[in-house]
Amino acid sequence: MDYVTAGESHGPFLTAIISGFPANVPLDQATLLNQLRQRQVGYGRGGRMKIETDQVQVTSGVRFGKTLGSPIGLLLANKDYQNWQHVMSIWNEADQNTPENRKRTITKPRPGHADLVGGLKYQHLTDLRNVLERASARETAMRVAVGNLCQQFLANFGIQISGIVTAIGQAELDNKTLAHVSRAQSATDFTTAVILPVQASNVRTVDETAAQQMLTVIDQAQAAKTTLGGKIRVIVQGLPAGLGSYVDAQQKLDARLSQSLMSINAIKGVSFGDGFTLGTTNGRATLDLITYKQGQYQRLSNHQGGLEGGMTNGAPLLIDLVMKPIPTQPTGSPTIDVQTKEPAQATVERSDTTAVPAASVIAEAMTAITIMQAFCDMFGADDLTRIKRNYQAYLDEIND
Repeated sequence: MDYVTAGESHGPFLTAIISGFPANVPLDQATLLNQLRQRQVGYGRGGRMKIETDQVQVTSGVRFGKTLGSPIGLLLANKDYQNWQHVMSIWNEADQNTPENRKRTITKPRPGHADLVGGLKYQHLTDLRNVLERASARETAMRVAVGNLCQQFLANFGIQISGIVTAIGQAELDNKTLAHVSRAQSATDFTTAVILPVQASNVRTVDETAAQQMLTVIDQAQAAKTTLGGKIRVIVQGLPAGLGSYVDAQQKLDARLSQSLMSINAIKGVSFGDGFTLGTTNGRATLDLITYKQGQYQRLSNHQGGLEGGMTNGAPLLIDLVMKPIPTQPTGSPTIDVQTKEPAQATVERSDTTAVPAASVIAEAMTAITIMQAFCDMFGADDLTRIKRNYQAYLDEIND
């Protein structure tokens, strides 16, 4: 299974094509639209989310609510395009010379964004808008749509994924609560303890005290006219042992997950389990000791975050992400005008105070995509019934 997205932030549409998605997978439209809404909401979001109401259309590959096995086409209209039709005109060259387009031409790159380097690489220095329109996080709306279809596929095998905000600025979820929600638990308990509270929270966390602290620091950042980053934990429950492989670098699941999650805008770090604290802990204290209960191999702890040797080991998959503050500052920042080469104030595009809650939804999507790819690599990708049969045969083989 693979996918590609296309579209600019203020263009007419965002699109995606998914290839290799198995046939006969039931899909629920309401679930898909709800996940897109989760990406849009969240305290600290900017004005763009008040304009857009993301309603993705499935244009191919699905009939009567089930996948066909043929490429799935997705289309999402940008409502804001009506305010940018001349600036983002596809064919009309005369629109380049309108006062509106000249006003929105960008020659003052924003530090921390793709503006300058993208302009140098693709020769867009006359108007850096050609860079930032595609580099914008608006593109991630389509990745959330693709990822949700993958989540719906994985749900057939009891696999659940949730992205939890664990910090915004200096406001953090306490370690005891995080450890509690990260433990292995039933699908019902995970839904009750994690998925539903996260979706109900306007900062997508699981503790009301931490949520209030996060709201406070966001308000403080808005008053100070700056932005905030934060931290996210992605938890995957219900995984079998053996997804991924140790036999070559390209198949190691932790490597594949790291690549996909680092592709999310502003994510600057990824770790698994106890993460970077493992480097300051002695080896004996980091071992997830093996037991055998009820016909299954189990672990007494989960310091490794559910991965050993590039493969899942049956414990919950625990992934931590660090997101930098959004570089766009409400008051601008010092830069150089690429046309005059003189000092200037960077362009200020409409932006958020923080996008950590939205990033947690995107992280769910990217995790789901990567897990589904590994799952189909192992159990097939033609038809859901056949995949279920292969999966059950594997479970019967490894469990007494």
